[in-house]
Amino acid sequence: MLPPVTVCIAALCSDHKEPRAVIAADRMVTLGNFIEFEHTVPKMAPASPFAIALVAGDSLIGNRIAQDVAQSVAASNPPVVEIARALAIQYEAARQTQLEEQILKPRGLNLGSYYTNHNTLNGQVMAMLDNQMSQFNLGVELLIAGVDPSGAHIHTVHNPGGTERLHDVIGYAAIGSGAIHALQSMIGFRHSRLADYHETVFRVYASKRRAEVAPGVGQDIDMAVISSDDTHWLTDGELEQLSAIYEDFESSTSQTLRQKLSNFNLGDGSPIAQGAEDGALAASTDG
Repeated sequence: MLPPVTVCIAALCSDHKEPRAVIAADRMVTLGNFIEFEHTVPKMAPASPFAIALVAGDSLIGNRIAQDVAQSVAASNPPVVEIARALAIQYEAARQTQLEEQILKPRGLNLGSYYTNHNTLNGQVMAMLDNQMSQFNLGVELLIAGVDPSGAHIHTVHNPGGTERLHDVIGYAAIGSGAIHALQSMIGFRHSRLADYHETVFRVYASKRRAEVAPGVGQDIDMAVISSDDTHWLTDGELEQLSAIYEDFESSTSQTLRQKLSNFNLGDGSPIAQGAEDGALAASTDG
């Protein structure tokens, strides 16, 4: 199954030795694994006062998982890892419920009757059901980022649930169809959790913009910075400033590259830019 359409990114950094988690997401929403549209509501759900869950895939299922966990931990404000583990367990339970509804219930079965009576069921039917159940994908990915007394942390939860992945060593993570583009961008920035706060905000923004080339990634963006004091949601004005900085960065990088290539000589001693122009001229003449 292909990754859910969207992109959600989180990166760790430090602001004067104070840990921060920077998060970003588009607003592309998926319903029922086949309807996609950009929504006006951010796909970020507070999981605690200092942790936020991001959802990729079926929004109804993913947000229900996040909301159920948020309600269960609201009074205790636990460490981020405990919230991540609760999300993984809730994810597994949601998958089991959906699996039972979609595969077993139409055949007059539930998980209890399936395992109780499997020896009496037709062998081919059993093999088919077992394969469908083992391959069942909930169509949801979760990312949680937050700050607690031990620092800033990032976890993800993927199908089939039950366990979570910790990304603190790398310092960033992404989910959704644009994840590979976002991760390649962060790798290119050589990002680590020790990076400067302002640089990290730009890197996360730039990585989301670069991920927009992936199928199903929307152009709208929401960003937030989580600290041990509060969560700051970037305003429209701040996002506009980042957009201008990003456009200048991409433009200056391209211009610098063209200048350097114009002075780069190949083995025949001619500049690479001139060689490209001669090749284009020859092609047009041959045509």
